[in-house]
Order: sequence, then C-alpha cells, then structure tokens
Amino acid sequence: TGAVRLGEAPAGSLSRAERARRLAYLPQGQVFHWPLAVRDIVGLGRLPRTSGASLSEADREAVGRAMAATGVTDHAARPVTTLSGGERARVAIARVLATEAPLILADEPTTALDPRYQLVVLDILRRHAEAGGAVLAALHDIGLAARHAHRVIVVDGGRIAADGPPEAVLTAERLAATFGVEAEVVEQRGAPVIIPWSVVERP
Repeated sequence: TGAVRLGEAPAGSLSRAERARRLAYLPQGQVFHWPLAVRDIVGLGRLPRTSGASLSEADREAVGRAMAATGVTDHAARPVTTLSGGERARVAIARVLATEAPLILADEPTTALDPRYQLVVLDILRRHAEAGGAVLAALHDIGLAARHAHRVIVVDGGRIAADGPPEAVLTAERLAATFGVEAEVVEQRGAPVIIPWSVVERP
C-alpha cells in the first residue's frame, strides 16, 4: 500500500524518459554481453538526456566525468568484456553516474566483489550522496552498511523493524532479533564495526 513519488510527482505520472532522468538503476551482478568499448557502455547512460543517435559535446563531457569519478578513464577504449569483475562493476556505476540522475537505486552493488572493490564501489556511491544526490541501496552485508550508510532501514518479514543512523539501528539487540546472530558492535575510526560471532535463537 502507499504511493511512490519522485520529488513531488507520482512516479506513475512521469514518462519513462523523465523517470530515467530522475532515477538511475544499478542492478545486481551487472553482466555485459557484448564487447563494446567502455566509453560506449558509459555513453548509454546518456540515453534519457539525448535526442539524437550521437552524443553531444555536453554528453561526452558527462561521460568523461563519470569515467573519471569511477577510475575507468584509462580503460575507455577497451572492450568491457576484457575487464575484471571489479573493473566491470565500476563501469556499471559510471554508466549510472553519466545519467546525472539525482537518485540511484543500487541492488546489492557489492555482490561477488573482493574486499577492495566492495570499498571502492561504496565509496563512489557515498560520494554521489555527499555531493547532493541520494543512493538507496539494498545490502545484506551489515558491516558495509554500518560503515558507509548515513541511514539504515532494517526490514524483517516485509516490515520496517528499525530506521535511523547506523549506530542507533545496528545494535547487538537488533542484530539478534532480526538476523539471529550474536554480534560484537564496536567503534573504530568513528564508525560502527560489526563482528557476527555466533548463531542465536531469534526471540
């Protein structure tokens, strides 16, 4: 039940192109099927904002900024299928950033990435939020959520169980009640660190 709005407008009242200009989607486990050059993959993010078959100078500048922000500029001419998993993840984010949509929806953006690229990807998304945008990400790694999110919503059985800053929401009691784990919650460098320790019966 309820309604979905983008700004003041009901989402269903917007055209596809207008929704795509306001909201960009980063799917889980992005797969690239064709060996297109990285710059062309990122350029696809401009589709909601271009009216022609080719990119304008403004479009190319947006693509350049997105590649620079994600550290893939050096790979611009490489076929995306030749990149590593972490590099492909950054290309996928660059395509989303190239759209210049204020809101990014990210579904498990760190899936199948090694620890370095998990941090890289979430740092990129956090910078987008801190620059005035917003990111809504579904994450199962509560440690990463605690470290990178400004706000955490814990969902249990399809209902919101808790909503607030990570340090207020991701408590030992909440982790036991929702996830069935005993966890140590400590602070390190000003951020909560969560160490799941053992399985417990949920209340």
